[in-house]
Amino acid sequence: MIALLRPVFGLIVWAVAFSALYGCRALSALGPLSLGRALLILLWLAWLALLSWMSRRYWRGRSDFLGRLAAALALVGLIATAYTCAPVLAGSICR
Repeated sequence: MIALLRPVFGLIVWAVAFSALYGCRALSALGPLSLGRALLILLWLAWLALLSWMSRRYWRGRSDFLGRLAAALALVGLIATAYTCAPVLAGSICR
């Protein structure tokens, strides 16, 4: 059963990252770099690291179709997270 769910884990991580980073509501500001923005950037980097690790692990771990599919979709999740969540670096945070 896990082998069938493994291919979608990368996209699930992307969906959680996207929802969390764009679902912010009340983040306190402390100086030029707010505590909220720093937290969002750290979370974004953590999700990128997790997806990178998943891509490498799935690519090296299995040579069957589901293993390669899991690696490819984890890579898609990595690219999607990097692209869609990058505005936390420059955009204004929610107020």
